[in-house]
Amino acid sequence: MNAARRLGLIFSVLSLTLVCRNAPADSSPQLSPFSAEYTLSRGYLKLAKVKISLELDAMGAYRYSAHTTPAGLAAALHSDQISEISSGIIAEGGVIPHNYHYRHQNGDNQRSVDLSFDWQALRVTNSLGESSWSMKIKPGTQDKFSQQLSLMLALAAGRQKVDFPVADGGHAKDYSFRIQGEEKVDVEAGHFETLKVARSKNRRPSQASLWLAPKLNHLPVIIEKKEKDGIYLMELSSFSWSGLPSQNR
Repeated sequence: MNAARRLGLIFSVLSLTLVCRNAPADSSPQLSPFSAEYTLSRGYLKLAKVKISLELDAMGAYRYSAHTTPAGLAAALHSDQISEISSGIIAEGGVIPHNYHYRHQNGDNQRSVDLSFDWQALRVTNSLGESSWSMKIKPGTQDKFSQQLSLMLALAAGRQKVDFPVADGGHAKDYSFRIQGEEKVDVEAGHFETLKVARSKNRRPSQASLWLAPKLNHLPVIIEKKEKDGIYLMELSSFSWSGLPSQNR
């Protein structure tokens, strides 16, 4: 697998979560618009900058997007541009994705993946280039990006264990998240007390961990993914969302 494709896969695996605004005790947690920037690295090698934002309107429609560009030495070796967008509705029943789009641009080469959800028929259509296929889904199924919105809502509501199906790679996979403990961490954005959460797919041993800061409404400050060629980290460098000031260091 070439480095450009590996970068795309690592970003998809490590895609970040959003900020949840603390809600009154008698109401469900609510999502808040936000933007954040992370640094993706492997060991001492800086690979990319990841910018993420969440947009919401008064009717509950959301647009969750991310854009990844090479940084450091990787910027001199690769011209990859990676974007990921999930859109849908956030209702009392949770996050309801409607469409998911992934694009990896490498020079003149482009790889695009699109998902379209039909909730009345409980099916999702996957499109990859000129090929497309449809598969059955269960109520509550998420795409690879919206699953992070559902996770943060669940943790903000006080849940210690979170499970849901995700339309991932043309198949439905079972994602599981478990709180492992509390840790203090330092990143470019500051010093934080965090909850360490392990993530696994299809009941396999966890290869990914997230460190989430409760005082930042469970914004992840570190995300770690173990791969055959090393450990990849995404670390928070700056953040801003409705009701709180922008921060960086």
